[in-house]
Amino acid sequence: MRQETFFQFIKKIKPPFFFTWPLNIGYLIIVAVLIYQGSKENIGVAIVGPLILTMGFLAMKLFIYGNLFKPYNAGGEAFKELKGKKIEVLENISVYIKGFDLFDQKNSFLPNIRKTIYDFDKVDLVLTEQSMVLLGKSENFGGEAYAYPVEILIDKQALTSLPKAQIKGWEQSNNRINIQIEDYQYKKPIKIDFKDKTEEIKRWLTSPWIQRTVPRK
Repeated sequence: MRQETFFQFIKKIKPPFFFTWPLNIGYLIIVAVLIYQGSKENIGVAIVGPLILTMGFLAMKLFIYGNLFKPYNAGGEAFKELKGKKIEVLENISVYIKGFDLFDQKNSFLPNIRKTIYDFDKVDLVLTEQSMVLLGKSENFGGEAYAYPVEILIDKQALTSLPKAQIKGWEQSNNRINIQIEDYQYKKPIKIDFKDKTEEIKRWLTSPWIQRTVPRK
């Protein structure tokens, strides 16, 4: 699960149209202008200009893909940390997030890529005997984006080095499972409404150890 290398990830990922195509089109236009102007005035400009521009363009693309890869790769690293543990993997679950406010961070002044942004509509879920690992993702605007994963703890014992949240309670309503969590990096509780695979999630929540620890509302 999420074991691709960086270059395998680049082949797989499909960033939103507005994320890449304006850069691609702008790059081609500027290269065409440099070549056209250079061919009339200075052949060196026609050669060196596009070369320098191409290097800068590739560096920018690597920066963009690198930042997309970090949260994706964090999920793969967490999966490695869980090797040998008893786990259940549920993929592509539709979710609805309630109560999330990006500006409700406990420390909003220091940029931190490890802060989970709960602005996604699907998750891959790894259920362990002590926690659930939430790997959020979204396919808005025709592309794919990944939130930084978070380990949602039942008690204080963590199994991964991911950012942490605490499950505070759960309820079932209209064939959906809703859990309330407290992410340590945000001030207010967040609710996650699972629309799919609710039987598997409910079975996990009602297992003896978890049922004794997590209240049902």
